[in-house]
Amino acid sequence: MTSKPTLRLALLMTALLGLVACTPKEPAAPTPNLQQLKLQSQLKALAAEVVKLRESRLEVEQLKASIAVMDSQISVYQTKLEEKAEEPKIEVIAAPRDPDIINLRGNIYVLIREIDSLKQGMKNLELLNDSLEIQIGELAVQTHTEVKLDQVAVAPVKAETAPKSVLNMDIPIALEAPVLTEEPSIPAQSMARGYAFNTDYRLAYNDALNRYFNREYLEAIQEFRVVIKREPDGAYADNAQYWIGECYYSLEDFESAITEFGKVFTFTGNNKSDHALFKIAISYQQLGRYLKAREHMNQFILDYPESELVDQAHDFLAGSRRN
Repeated sequence: MTSKPTLRLALLMTALLGLVACTPKEPAAPTPNLQQLKLQSQLKALAAEVVKLRESRLEVEQLKASIAVMDSQISVYQTKLEEKAEEPKIEVIAAPRDPDIINLRGNIYVLIREIDSLKQGMKNLELLNDSLEIQIGELAVQTHTEVKLDQVAVAPVKAETAPKSVLNMDIPIALEAPVLTEEPSIPAQSMARGYAFNTDYRLAYNDALNRYFNREYLEAIQEFRVVIKREPDGAYADNAQYWIGECYYSLEDFESAITEFGKVFTFTGNNKSDHALFKIAISYQQLGRYLKAREHMNQFILDYPESELVDQAHDFLAGSRRN
């Protein structure tokens, strides 16, 4: 026979178990929808690709503008050459004749090489654009998202607002997609170290170069130095250093020009070393240091026998005029 205390304890336990069973449970956390997470990831990737396409298209437009400016500047140099050719010939004993003509021709070759480099860069960007458009099309199909590639703007876009504007304007969502709680990150390969976008880097270099063409030499020097400081290993760093030398040459500060042209050689793999050495020789001639000028021009011919400036160097050394 069960004792009363034991019976009471059993009844009490039964009551407690019943009370626990009747207590409402906290609702279980909803299981993440894998399809939604996948869609969110795809939308982020799509937005990032559109940002890259926008940047790439803008850079193509900037390259076209740069080429047009340089073509125009070549015409200016050519006009000056023709004017120089019509001037009376003045013999200068013990000095190469017509350094201005040799310098102008050298400047034309510098710009032609730079234009060729820009055109190659533009071809590479156009191939990248084609690849990006294919990737965007594939992602758009996966996410049922409409992307009008012909409406991807090429107007300058601030780095901090580009991802948001792409999501809100350029990619109208055709289904109920999960709201993105954070902006898509920009792939590392499209970022410049000192600038938010590669297009910002190109624009900064282009602005400085335009300053030079507009004869705003002191302003150009400052802007070129900023380009080098922010991107010391950038694609345009050696070019920027070369144009600093050209600015000082145009200011007729030939001592500073020699110093700045000499710094071009500190950039690994630069494409301006032959032009820099050529201009160092011309700068020494302008200072009246003819032996130094000849020494450097002879060195130029030895070091860069394939340069397009070799004929100008021989003219310089021979003291002859070639129209």
